[in-house]
Amino acid sequence: MLKTAFTKVLLGSALCILLPGCAPVALASTVHQIKVLPDKVADASSLKSIVESVTRGAKTNDEKAIALYNFDVLCNYHRAYPSEPSGVEALKQFNVYGWSLCGGLHSGLGALYRAMGWEWRFVGWSNPGHTTIEAKYDGQWHYLDTFLKFYVWKKDPRAPGGRTIAGQEDIKKNPALVKDLVFDKSRKVYYAKDNRFEIINGKANWLAPALLVCGDDASGVLTGVKSNSLAGSPTSWEGINFDGPYSTDVNLGPGYSLTLNWSAQPNSFWWNGGKEAPSHTCGDKDYRNSPVLGPIMEPYIAVGGGTRSYANGTLMFAPDLAHSAFLAGLESKENVKWEPGRLTPVNAGQPASITVRLQSPYVMTQAKGLATGADAVKISTDSGKTWKDIQIKDFSTEVGGQYDALVKISFRAALTALKLEATVQHNRAAAPYLSPGRNKVTVTAEDGKALGDNRLVVTYAYETGYRSKSYEQISEQDGTIGQAISATWTTTPTVVQKVFSAKDLPATLTIDVPTPKGKYPVYPRMLFMRREIVSEGAKPLALPEGAVVPHTRPTDELKELPDPFLIGDALPPVKVARPLQTRKILLNASHVISMKGDIAGLNQELRWYKDNHDAWVLMVGGEIKDLPQPRDIAEARLVLPVNFGHEKAPSRLDIVPLMESYDPQKAYNFKGFGEAIGTVTIDQQPAGIAAYSPPKEFRADITRYIKTLAAGEAKFQGCAVRVVPDRSIDDGWTVKTQFAKDAPIYIEIDVYADKPGAK
Repeated sequence: MLKTAFTKVLLGSALCILLPGCAPVALASTVHQIKVLPDKVADASSLKSIVESVTRGAKTNDEKAIALYNFDVLCNYHRAYPSEPSGVEALKQFNVYGWSLCGGLHSGLGALYRAMGWEWRFVGWSNPGHTTIEAKYDGQWHYLDTFLKFYVWKKDPRAPGGRTIAGQEDIKKNPALVKDLVFDKSRKVYYAKDNRFEIINGKANWLAPALLVCGDDASGVLTGVKSNSLAGSPTSWEGINFDGPYSTDVNLGPGYSLTLNWSAQPNSFWWNGGKEAPSHTCGDKDYRNSPVLGPIMEPYIAVGGGTRSYANGTLMFAPDLAHSAFLAGLESKENVKWEPGRLTPVNAGQPASITVRLQSPYVMTQAKGLATGADAVKISTDSGKTWKDIQIKDFSTEVGGQYDALVKISFRAALTALKLEATVQHNRAAAPYLSPGRNKVTVTAEDGKALGDNRLVVTYAYETGYRSKSYEQISEQDGTIGQAISATWTTTPTVVQKVFSAKDLPATLTIDVPTPKGKYPVYPRMLFMRREIVSEGAKPLALPEGAVVPHTRPTDELKELPDPFLIGDALPPVKVARPLQTRKILLNASHVISMKGDIAGLNQELRWYKDNHDAWVLMVGGEIKDLPQPRDIAEARLVLPVNFGHEKAPSRLDIVPLMESYDPQKAYNFKGFGEAIGTVTIDQQPAGIAAYSPPKEFRADITRYIKTLAAGEAKFQGCAVRVVPDRSIDDGWTVKTQFAKDAPIYIEIDVYADKPGAK
């Protein structure tokens, strides 16, 4: 016979509550390892799960190496090393920080190589200073650089497709592996010469890997490889360690929730000793041309400024005091009894207390709360060994840099309201984002029965979008992959919320992210993903204002994008030869002008002095009209008739468009020159030949510019031909070039002859 209002019996870690006249409530306690994982993303919960998830579908070791490379590139950007007193594990860098320098990025990659079962070795460069890593598989060493964004292929008849990823010794023996890369002057990245972002056989080859995307030079790779040597600890670099006690487990009790946002709160980052907010030091260079990063990152350009940075979330303990289930999630309690809507001391007049654990796999950066009726609040960050008084309205200083803290709330009367809210920092690139098309989301927990009669509520909030132009159209316009070109996202949140009981777990949740017919798929703009344990009768946290449930209309389709982790492993497409017709457009070589405003005839030598005190450039005008459709243009060249070059070195010439039209025989402000649309190297003048007779024609590729004109994206108002000092070409000489005044300057356009209406 019960003698009190209720009897509490502790059974292990679970709490059984017996109320008068009621049957026992199902046991409930903290639910461990709550995982929410869409089927198209990496499982970043362990090194092993990363390897298994990102290499799914990979058939060869080269493909697996590229998948690990792509994951490391996706989850990290350039910044100084993150640090913690005991070091930062690779898994923590992936999930919590997402930034590092070369040694840190490659320590993470090395940890994945080890999980893959491969040998690995750190390789240091002295010129320039750089830390790299290589993996050994199929009996060879292979070099993939996630800091520089670089790898090259070598021929290997034993390998699938007759090629394998080269190692640094391979590059030493055959520098052409690097020298043959092609620099895309417009996009400012390198491509393999036979695998570029261009139209091939009528399709955009947008999956071509962009290399050295942050401004590094291919020649720097060659000098670096020449200066390399084995270096470093086998399982760490600059405090980024393969191993450690870090766990990604999400453990929640009744009244707890963990929300991961894809946005950042101002000044809510954690960087031990760092005062500046972490962000990619090279702006958006890492993803704007990347077929791996670009589509995933571009939904956040408008809201995040374009540069990759940290993301925040919220760990919250906000129990519904009208229900007693939350008591099972407390770390401890003393002299406490529950009454509907409040906690009071069992022994009146004696102090009572509850201790709440704030624990997250993501580092805490700020914290605040309220505890109506509390007399004192203390915190412990060493598992209860020591305690410190805090102001519950803001105890950010005390939790900053912590993953686990105990908050003890003491009271003598009644505690009538309680809420603890900690801001956490995480890496949104490693978070469980959704993809365009159908997403199958698995929801699991180590001990689902620990839910008891509570509920696990999983909520996704995101904004759908689409692209109005194809990658073919973007290529024709010389566009980039990841800068949201012609892409739009709704401002109305779509919310998917699913409630699970203990018997439901493990479970699968299907989320469709559609694309309107006639449009092209983009990744949704993720807002948040939330896990919370709600007691029976209590309500989940509020949804965003104006949120709608997913709906697929008859005009929608479930279009998908390629697996980002497998991009880069396919052989480049083979170009099919097509018949061509060549047409010419005659231009007018007008006159030569100087930076100082002087005017000269066409026989004036073109120069550009290295100290920039003066320059002479050729002004070219004319009319470019009746162009074919951009996709019908195979190639376009500006043909320049040269009298002579420099007798000591080759000369680099750039063709730059004019931002405003010019008047013949008049000066022009050089500030009106645009970015180069083509480049040509004029040969060193042969000994004994004062001038070419007839003039020698040199051709500058201006295909992309002509396609831009054909698409109506630009207007031709003339161009200038200028010398560009370039030590890699002219060896430091102040070079010169003279054009033949009576020979024509013209554009050659190769047009596919098998297209209807080709001109």
